[in-house]
Amino acid sequence: MHQRTFARVAPMRARIFFYICAIVAVFLTYRLCLVQVVHGARYAREALAQRSDTVEVFARRGSLLDRNGNVLVRSLPSESVYAVPREIGDPAATASKLQTIFGKLDPSVVAALHDRRLWFVWIARKVPHEVAERVRAMNLLGIALKEEDTGLRIDTSGRLASTVLGFVGTDENGLDGLEYSYDDVLRGHSGRVLLETDEFGRPIPFGRERVVAPAIAGASLELTIDSYLQFIAEQALARQVKVFHAEDGTAIVMDPWTGEILALANLPDFDPNHFWKYSDSQRRDRGVMDAYEPGSTYKLITAAAALESHKVSLSSRFPAHDQLEVGGYTIHNAEDGFMAGTGGSETLEQIVEFSHNVGAAEVGMSIGAKTFYAMERKAGFGTPTGVGLPGESPGIVPPPQEWSDSSLATMSFGQGVSVTPIAMARYYCAIANGGLLMQPRIVRAVYDQQGKLIQSNPPKVVRRVFSQRTAAELREFLRMVVLHGTGDPTAQIPGYATAGKTGTAEMVVDGGYQPGDYAASFIGMVPYTHPRYVIYVKVEEPIGSHYGSVVAAPAFAAIARAAMLHAGVLPSGTTIASNGG
Repeated sequence: MHQRTFARVAPMRARIFFYICAIVAVFLTYRLCLVQVVHGARYAREALAQRSDTVEVFARRGSLLDRNGNVLVRSLPSESVYAVPREIGDPAATASKLQTIFGKLDPSVVAALHDRRLWFVWIARKVPHEVAERVRAMNLLGIALKEEDTGLRIDTSGRLASTVLGFVGTDENGLDGLEYSYDDVLRGHSGRVLLETDEFGRPIPFGRERVVAPAIAGASLELTIDSYLQFIAEQALARQVKVFHAEDGTAIVMDPWTGEILALANLPDFDPNHFWKYSDSQRRDRGVMDAYEPGSTYKLITAAAALESHKVSLSSRFPAHDQLEVGGYTIHNAEDGFMAGTGGSETLEQIVEFSHNVGAAEVGMSIGAKTFYAMERKAGFGTPTGVGLPGESPGIVPPPQEWSDSSLATMSFGQGVSVTPIAMARYYCAIANGGLLMQPRIVRAVYDQQGKLIQSNPPKVVRRVFSQRTAAELREFLRMVVLHGTGDPTAQIPGYATAGKTGTAEMVVDGGYQPGDYAASFIGMVPYTHPRYVIYVKVEEPIGSHYGSVVAAPAFAAIARAAMLHAGVLPSGTTIASNGG
């Protein structure tokens, strides 16, 4: 009985099991077709999206080059160091080893290394290649490196021209100087790449990679700066600032025929690679941002207005006095040992040569406010020069309706008006080149990463300030300053014919003149007959002497001599092969 029952039940169970397996197989086949055939493409896209990440591809920032192609600033690929605290076995030992590379770590970083709940903490951003290699060689558990989307900006020249070049932020955005004003040109456009990544966003080896948008590198700027002349200007300026314990200083070298700035030095300066360690004052481009009362160097405005208007000739004479009462204000000549003209009168040339404030005031009052102000504006004072550097001050040149009874007299020798060093240097370039006001240039050309010229920046004449004859007469005045006047002998260079003007002006502090605070300056050219260079030097708040002839003229002489030798012109006038562009 039992055997017959079992014989009937066993085949039935087998059939039921078979049917169940068949049903399951059909269902799985259906699901497999549904997943792989019907919805396969969609599921593949979703799976890829879950393990994919679109990353920004670093677009290398353009370089800054000097006029001879020497690299001043460049960007290099960079890496940053980070930690995954929960993967670190011995946080104390790890921190100790990292400190052998980075020095003392921030306490918050050390604390984070001990917190095993954390997945990520930055150790150092944008480290140099050699530092990244040292970290990599340690092979520390839980310490890794990540390639940055932006590069490491390196000033290859150190502090050279730092206040002109400026600096960039962590994301390579220009924050000051040329880096800021030409940021759109230098930055380029980052690209995007679709990568297969793990849960931490790290690329999977041999994973799928697709370029969504290619990175376009930034363009490079070829500057008008000559690295050698920049170095010479900075060294000469630094010597005078140090000797006279001065607060700050500026030196500018320009080509008067093209308006190119060959050197623009400011002290104090800073290290752009560690810009955050310096104050705003140390990073300041004083050559374009700081307007000051120029003092006697402004007498060449008075002289130009007088000659160009034909109200004063070379033979005109003015009463020679050491003081003059104007509008309740007493004007004095400087107590520098240069007496007023002999015979009770003096010419315009003598007034400039011996830098007499009283004589300049008399000339200014003789030509009138309208004539004087017209020359100021024609010379470009009171408006920015458009040099292309950020924060340029226009200076302060008030119109005649705002003048007091003594304004014309005091402005005639450079007080009651303020100008920037770059504007002053540009005006003397007009004297040097025959009367043309040039557009100052700091950028010579723009090139792409392959060296192809994108844009050139040729010389540009703004307007004619005065005639060639007037310019020649003004150069003769400046030559006499160096030979017999206030520039003798400090502005003289054996073997080279120089010309220039001293300036000594009281500084305005908190709205008033501060006793003992002076700006000592000298602006000159070499050789004076057909100048190659116009050189400006200003030193503020010197101690021991405040005369431009003593404080600033020696720096002019040092820069001028080096510049002429650099140009291949020997002291005797013999020309050799040029060393600079």
